[in-house]
Amino acid sequence: MKNSKSTAAKAAAVALVLTVTMASGSIPCLSPNPAAAATDSVNQKATVMLEHKPFKQSGQLYVPLREVAALFDLQLTYNHATKSLELTGVTQYAKLKAGNASATGKNNVVVSLGAPVLIKQGITYVPASLFAKLFGISITPSGKQEITFVYSSKYVMAQAEGKLFWLNREKGVLYMGTSGRLPARAGSINVEHPDLLWMDAHKINDSTYVTSIYNSYGEPHIFDGRYRAILHNGSIIRQASMSYGGPSSIHLEKDVLTYDGKIILNNGQTAELVTPDGKVADIIDLEKIGGPDDVYSLEVMESDFLLIRPYSTGTLLLVDRSSGEATSIYLSMLDKASIDRIQNDEFGIGDGLKYTGRTGDRLNFKWQLPNLSSEAVTKTYDLSKKTTTP
Repeated sequence: MKNSKSTAAKAAAVALVLTVTMASGSIPCLSPNPAAAATDSVNQKATVMLEHKPFKQSGQLYVPLREVAALFDLQLTYNHATKSLELTGVTQYAKLKAGNASATGKNNVVVSLGAPVLIKQGITYVPASLFAKLFGISITPSGKQEITFVYSSKYVMAQAEGKLFWLNREKGVLYMGTSGRLPARAGSINVEHPDLLWMDAHKINDSTYVTSIYNSYGEPHIFDGRYRAILHNGSIIRQASMSYGGPSSIHLEKDVLTYDGKIILNNGQTAELVTPDGKVADIIDLEKIGGPDDVYSLEVMESDFLLIRPYSTGTLLLVDRSSGEATSIYLSMLDKASIDRIQNDEFGIGDGLKYTGRTGDRLNFKWQLPNLSSEAVTKTYDLSKKTTTP
């Protein structure tokens, strides 16, 4: 059954933003030049305070490698076979070793750093000349723990078991590759209103990876967009997106990644179960379960039940997969005062329930309502009896 909406939920529903896209390959409304990399934004001068203090030695400015690499859209990895550090970007890479005063870039170009790579208290430091000579970025000291440079980050990055990913913030172009080599363009993802972006990546098998992008936007960042893409043999073969938002404290947890070897692509109304090579094996109609004109997260998928959450109320629905019956579990799990607050909050807060796993028929949850100072507590729901245990 579908939850009745409180006044707060109705307000949230009015503010709801829906963007639904599920397509094979790249989203067609974005048409970058396929022969060229994404256009870079204009670099701006920046001064950044580092966690680990830079220093001068042997006439060189030394900076902490991992910290500074991230500022310049570079991914740092260690090659155990060659015992070298590899710094990989979209257009250039560098290979270097502790104790050596040189680095190798693309086309096997070797540059002198003027001083050796150092390790101090477990932190790798490199001469700033590395970034000037191979990446065209000059670094100068500015205060005791700050550096100044001219560069603006253009990518959000992720790694998954040896594969590296870059998403261009402005153009939506996704690159994929391995450490110490220039990545290849995998396709495009049309991120609407890109602002506070982050990305994760997961390996499905040797040929298939999944990237998920999360975007918080608007003022004051009350809207959210989610994007998930399946990459097979180095190219995007299928993707889905959804967006939602409004002046509420409702939070949708991440969608489940896989079930029974299939990848979940959820557009908020329907969830596709897709094989690693891009074939749609099944479709779950979330609107049929919870009702129309809403956006649903698919947070848990098991052989006997689903947990879905509508954005309008933020309260979990337990779905019996054999009967299709949906139950608002917070009504039997929480006390009357909490239920009243959930149903009558001016803007909407959701039920505060987060699934943590199961032991047989006992479903375990962490529970904490937003904007309260109390610590999270554990709740248990007995699936066989449909009862709750504090």
